[in-house]
Amino acid sequence: MSDSSRLDPGKDFPEDLTLVDRDDLDILNSRNHRARDLQYIRDGEVDAETDGQHHELREELDRRQAIRDESATTGLGVDAESDAEAEAGKRAEAEEDTEFREA
Repeated sequence: MSDSSRLDPGKDFPEDLTLVDRDDLDILNSRNHRARDLQYIRDGEVDAETDGQHHELREELDRRQAIRDESATTGLGVDAESDAEAEAGKRAEAEEDTEFREA
């Protein structure tokens, strides 16, 4: 039985998490945790791919938290994270545009 609340290690996973918006990143993280829990209960260990995805998600979430912490320290507020996400969106659009022109 397929359960969309869990992240399947065999399915596509974003190559560049910096391009994923905050809400989608939180959803991926939650689904990864559910998959890890199931694998541990069912198999007694976590699949290597799921574990690797977990570490990638943690690194990106930690990076974004550091941006928010830096923003709070410098008095810039949460706009710095929004700016970082906007910049990531611009990079994604530029990459798509480049791929479209190369095709």
